[in-house]
Amino acid sequence: MSHPMMWVFAVLIVLAMGGVALLAAGRGEPMAPAYDDRPDALVPASRPVAPDDLRRVRFSLALRGYRMGEVDELLSRLARELEDDRPTDVPQARAAPAPAALVRVLAETWAAKHPAGSDILDFTTESVDQVESSLDQWSRRSERGPAQGVADVWAAGSYLGEVLVRAVPGARWSQHPAFDGMPVVEMPSGRFENPIGKAMERYDGNESDSVIFFVEAALTAEEATR
Repeated sequence: MSHPMMWVFAVLIVLAMGGVALLAAGRGEPMAPAYDDRPDALVPASRPVAPDDLRRVRFSLALRGYRMGEVDELLSRLARELEDDRPTDVPQARAAPAPAALVRVLAETWAAKHPAGSDILDFTTESVDQVESSLDQWSRRSERGPAQGVADVWAAGSYLGEVLVRAVPGARWSQHPAFDGMPVVEMPSGRFENPIGKAMERYDGNESDSVIFFVEAALTAEEATR
């Protein structure tokens, strides 16, 4: 390479480095504002999670994507708050609104965290077999605890409920004393489906507690009422 060309490259490199230094010093066009990407910084631990907290939350990136520990912690917290939010004084004949936004965020966060290769958890009825597979794998872990305390099981059940809510116009999240106040899906016909409870049964039970059959049966029963 000729000496003049080497000088050209040297000047370009110096100019580039100078431009970076100016930006860092606050001159010229400012650098993009930094934000604190620690999950605890935007989701305060001193009070229940609010919708605005969930809209602002950011997860820091690791080599292969989001740090799974941070996502797991948020899933666990959402599950605990869902459990704590069960009503204790609702009349037997009435249903109470469920924290629909919280259940939906729990389902969507879990779905984003658990893509199964090319089989994406996209809230279609076809994706339920991926939930079945996940519950089956978790139930075989030697160190597994009861389903009630497993955040992923709560999230998988929330996902199943969102599949029903999105597949059936008029279906919505609700709560009813008959299900111990657990978030359930109230169908347009007035029937209640308990997807979180079904996910727990599948995890604690065996393949006879199929969540695939549960979703198919719920949709068939609702179609028969139209």
